[in-house]
Amino acid sequence: MGGSASTTERPAPQDRKVSTRSKMDDRIEADNERVSRLVQTMTAHPKKRQYGPLMSQGTGEEFDGYKDSVYILKQLYKKMDPAVMKTLGDAKGEVKLSLKYDKHRELLMVKVISARDLSAKDLRGKASDPYVRLDLIPDDSSNGSKMTSYVQRSLNPSFNEIFTFTVAEKDIVNSLLRIQVLSHDHLGKDDFMGENIIELGMINWNDITTRWFELQAETDLDISGDLEISLSYKLPETLLVSIHRAYDLVCRDKNKQPNPYVKVILPGIPKVEETKVQRETLNPEWEEIFEYNVPREELQDRYIVLHVLDKAFLGNTEAMGQVFIDLTNLDIEEGYTGKFPLADLKNSDRVRTKWSQTATVQEFRESMYAHAAYKYPKLIFQNHHGNKVLTVHSRKAGSSAKIRILNGIPM
Repeated sequence: MGGSASTTERPAPQDRKVSTRSKMDDRIEADNERVSRLVQTMTAHPKKRQYGPLMSQGTGEEFDGYKDSVYILKQLYKKMDPAVMKTLGDAKGEVKLSLKYDKHRELLMVKVISARDLSAKDLRGKASDPYVRLDLIPDDSSNGSKMTSYVQRSLNPSFNEIFTFTVAEKDIVNSLLRIQVLSHDHLGKDDFMGENIIELGMINWNDITTRWFELQAETDLDISGDLEISLSYKLPETLLVSIHRAYDLVCRDKNKQPNPYVKVILPGIPKVEETKVQRETLNPEWEEIFEYNVPREELQDRYIVLHVLDKAFLGNTEAMGQVFIDLTNLDIEEGYTGKFPLADLKNSDRVRTKWSQTATVQEFRESMYAHAAYKYPKLIFQNHHGNKVLTVHSRKAGSSAKIRILNGIPM
C-alpha cells in the first residue's frame, strides 16, 4: 500500500469503469470453492415438496424474468431476517475497504476499493454520484477529512484510492474511523447515503484487513452522559428495574436545557414503561421502579433497552442515548447497581434478531449474492406463472420464510 491523498477538496470525477488491480485485490477474491460453500447454506423447496442440496456450479439459462427473480430472492431473505436487507432511513449498501497499520511510520493506510447496492439519490431515483469521505476520530494529528473522487451515475462504484492517517500506536486502540458515502450534488448539499464507524481497536493489525462494511444510519457521536440503574430479582419470576438518575447529558440547544425521561423496554415482552419527565436539567433524578414477569430460565436470553429521550412539548422528541444490558450474568441473589455510558446505539446488532449478532449474518448475506450470481435454485430463477408458494430454509441460521407469487409478482 502506498501513496496518500490529503486534500479536503473533492477531486474531479473518474471514469465509471476502473481496471486497476493490486495484490491486495487478488487476496480478497472469493474463489469458486468459497462461493460454492456459500450457496450450500440454503435449501429451497416448493410447498409440500422437499428438494436436496443446491447445486454449486453453473449459471443456468438466461430468461426474461431474471430481475424479478432476484427481487423474489431478496424478499425471501428479508423475511428470514430483516438484518440481511437492513435499511435504516436511507442507509443502504456496503463499502469495501482494506486497512493496514505501519507501526514504524505510525501510519494508518486505508484503501477504498468499491461500494455496492447503494441507494439512488438523483431526481429520477435511478442513480447517484457517490464518493467516500473518511475521518479519524479523534484527530489529534490534524489529518482532516479524506475524500475519494466521485463516480458518475453508479450504484456500484469502483474507487481504488488509498489514503493515510498519522496516528500513534498507543492511540489507535481508542480511535474510530468514520466512513461516509455521499452522493455529489452539483446544485446543493451532497446527499448522505450511509456510514460505518470502525473501532480500530478491534482490528488485527498483524495483517491487512479487507472486507465489506455495511452502511448504516448516521451515528450521533455528540451523545454524552451516564445512566445509573439497579437490577434485582424477586422469586418466583419478577425482575425489578430501578431507574435512579443520569449525569452530564448532552445539551443540543444552548438556549434551553432538555426535559429528559427514560423509556424501558424488554424485547419480547409487550410492555413499555416510561419514567416521569424531569424538566430542564442535564442531571435528572427519577428513583422509579418497574416490574416485569421474567421466568428465571429466560434470563439468559433477555436484555434490557433503556432509551433516554428529551421530551419536546413543541416539536420532535429527540434521542439522548441508549443503554443495552444483558441479563445473562445477572446474579439473582445480589442484583446489580451501577452506571452505564449513554451512546447512539441505533446501529447496534441489538436491533437484529439473536442469530444475526454473529458473523453468520455476513455469510448469510454473501450467500444471497451467490444465489443471484449462479441463478440458483431454478425454483426461483424461472419465469413464474399462476399462483404458487415458495418456501426457503437456512440450516445454519435456523430460520425459514415463505412467499406467495401471483403471475411473477410477490404478494
